[in-house]
Amino acid sequence: MKAQLQRITREIPHRGVAYLIIRRCPAEELGLLLAREVRTLAEQGAREIYVASTDPEAPLTEGVLGAVHFTHIHDMLDMERDLAFDRPRLQGRLCAEPLTEVLGERWLALYNEAFADVPNAATYGPEELSEQLARPGSCGLALEGERPVGIYELDLQTGEIEGIGLEKAARGRGLGRELLLLAMDLLAEQGCARCWLQVSTANPAAYQLYLETGFSTQQTRSRWFRAEMAGKKDRDAEEDGI
Repeated sequence: MKAQLQRITREIPHRGVAYLIIRRCPAEELGLLLAREVRTLAEQGAREIYVASTDPEAPLTEGVLGAVHFTHIHDMLDMERDLAFDRPRLQGRLCAEPLTEVLGERWLALYNEAFADVPNAATYGPEELSEQLARPGSCGLALEGERPVGIYELDLQTGEIEGIGLEKAARGRGLGRELLLLAMDLLAEQGCARCWLQVSTANPAAYQLYLETGFSTQQTRSRWFRAEMAGKKDRDAEEDGI
């Protein structure tokens, strides 16, 4: 069986972060494979490397495997809820403005601000903006009055809430709940009977919000670990006096 993996390096220039997903790997080869990949990503400039395995025959756990030290960081969960019954209602504080070319730069800036510190989030650029503009109605700005304060990104075919986020200045006023309800309403208007989303356990505020609005966890999609060469981990601990 040949090993299969996915390297995600696009965040190295922006945040110094790289991701590695093990799709398939013989268990006896996992340690050598990971050591090679972690070294390669570090050489490419990654300061933080996160690894997940979707191969049940090659699971990851905390501790040292070969030359790599793993620390469990978070899990990605799938959550969903019915849209037809008992859906919380908007208070009217936010309204949707669908994405257009004119709004593109503002949407892009708001998206990157909203997801700057979110685990596993990507930085969007002109290419991603073009892709979103090619999906009419799926993305847009959330307006408070006439002022853009957040963004939404939806999959109208599957009912997925791909992303909702607020600018930093708009947080702490209950607008996150309003934005979630707005996204749910938009999907319901498109005929979606159910909606679903992904959330990280490293984001307890979002997870609690989803529970409070009727979402339930369906599955753990992936478990993520920070990977460091074992020698580097030991040297850092010595420097910190641990």
